[in-house]
Amino acid sequence: MIAVKPAAAALRAALQEAMDQIAANAPGAAAGKHPEYLHQLRVGTRRLRAALRASRGLWRKDDLRALRRQLRELAAVSGPARDWDVFLRRLPTALRGQARDRQRDAHAALRRVLKAMQPLRLPRTAGRTQQAWRAFARDALEHLERKALQRAARTDWADPAGRHALRIRLRRLRYVSEFMSGAFPERSAGVLLRSLKDLQDLLGALNDIEVARRLTRKLAGRKARSEERERKLLSELPGAWRCFASAPRFWRGL
Repeated sequence: MIAVKPAAAALRAALQEAMDQIAANAPGAAAGKHPEYLHQLRVGTRRLRAALRASRGLWRKDDLRALRRQLRELAAVSGPARDWDVFLRRLPTALRGQARDRQRDAHAALRRVLKAMQPLRLPRTAGRTQQAWRAFARDALEHLERKALQRAARTDWADPAGRHALRIRLRRLRYVSEFMSGAFPERSAGVLLRSLKDLQDLLGALNDIEVARRLTRKLAGRKARSEERERKLLSELPGAWRCFASAPRFWRGL
C-alpha cells in the first residue's frame, strides 16, 4: 500500500533540487567560465519556475512574489547572454565583431544581477499543506497536459512564435512529470518523458534557427535565409507529436 504523503513535502524537495542547481552554477556563470555553467543555471531556473507553477496554493504568497521576482530578473539577463554564447559562431564572419560586443554587454548585465542577487529561499507553506501527494500530482499533470493540448490545437507548425509557445508548455509538462512521477511508483513515466524530450529537441532546434535569424537581423538589418535543415526538422514534427499523443499517461487509470 502506498503511503499518503503531503504534496508540500514532495514539492519542497523538487524546489530545493532546482535551487541547488542554480547555486552550484551561478559562480561559474558569473565568471564567464565554460558556457555549460550558464546553460545549467538556466535549466535550474526553468525547473524551479515550473515547480512553482505546479504547486500553486501550497506556499505563502509573499514568499512566492519575492522568489518569482528574483527568477524573472535572472531570466531577463541570462537569456540574452546564452543566445550570444550559442549563436556567435553561427553568424556570418563579418558580423562576429559586433556580436562579441553584444556578448560582452550581455555577460556584464548577467554578472551585475548575479552579484546583487540574494540567496534563493524556499517558500513557507500555507493553505493546503496536507493535501495528498498523488491527488495533487494527478490534478497538476492533467492541468498541464490540457494546456499543452490547447496550445497545440491552435499552433501552425510553420509559425515560429506558436512553436515556441508550445515548446514552453511541453517543457513545463516534462519537468513536472519528472518531479511528480514519484507519486506513482508502480507506473513508468519513461515513454511519455522520451516522447516529450524528442519533441523538445525538435522544437528547440527550430527555435535555435529562429534565434540565429533574429540576431542576424539585429546586427545586419536583414533576415537570414531559410535552411534545408529547417525544412527537414519541420517534416519530422508531425510524427514526433503522434508519439507524444499516443504515449501512456502514467498518472491515469489508477
